Amino acid sequence: MSDKLKALTDLIQTVHRLRAPGGCAWDRAQTHQSLRQYLIEEAYEVLDVIDQIGSADDLKQEKVRAAFREELGDLLMQVVLHSEMAEEAKAFDFYQVAQTLNEKLIRRHPHVFGDVKADNEESAFQNWEKQKAKEKASSPDASVLDGLPKGLPALQRAGRMIEKVSKVGFQWSDLRGPLDKLDEELSELKVEVRALESASDAEKPRAKEKLQNELGDLLFSLCNVAYFLKVAPEDGLRSTLAKFESRFRHVEKRLKEIGKTPEQSNLEEMDRFWEEAKKLKI
Repeated sequence: MSDKLKALTDLIQTVHRLRAPGGCAWDRAQTHQSLRQYLIEEAYEVLDVIDQIGSADDLKQEKVRAAFREELGDLLMQVVLHSEMAEEAKAFDFYQVAQTLNEKLIRRHPHVFGDVKADNEESAFQNWEKQKAKEKASSPDASVLDGLPKGLPALQRAGRMIEKVSKVGFQWSDLRGPLDKLDEELSELKVEVRALESASDAEKPRAKEKLQNELGDLLFSLCNVAYFLKVAPEDGLRSTLAKFESRFRHVEKRLKEIGKTPEQSNLEEMDRFWEEAKKLKI
């Protein structure tokens, strides 16, 4: 057995030992449902490290490399643990998970493992989608939106939904359409903002619901603009959040230097430090 295969086998055996009688009480108590939150958390911890990797050169940094390796391992632990629990239920094991994935990869890459041609990224993706659609076509309830998890973050799910329907032609022919729609939705949102401001106490719940719907329409339209610009809306917002956090931490730091907290300051003073952070390219 090669060292690489042994490492994987050892991991599977370790997880089996944790779940076995006399193993870890916490691991033995877990169910697929109780582990759901950890699967999500581990995936996001991987994303946190990925956000630090702009290119392959960043992996030359030991800190980044070690963090990436560790977080991928934690995510893999979730896959192995769920597979172990499935094996206990006599459903399948980790090796069958790997086999199923391998077969699907081969099946959906006819341009690699067959005689179909794909000369670029887009045609390769189209081949994947065509094969995927062919596999699901036998179901009477099949939809191009199948396989889109409801648990995805809303912006990410919107981006993927737009991508899927666009592939079958449900999309404007150019960017002008989405931009016009964005202006339309922004105008409608402003109308509902004014309606909420003037609503009576009895009318406010309904006015707020309409405002929420318009805000959703605006965000969805913005995601459609992002699709045409080939920008992932989730990634765009994550980048903005990281920038906002860095700049606000700078504001807090500068306030602390003069013996203040944000609560003891005012918008004018905080905005001055904010602009300072921008000039420092924080």
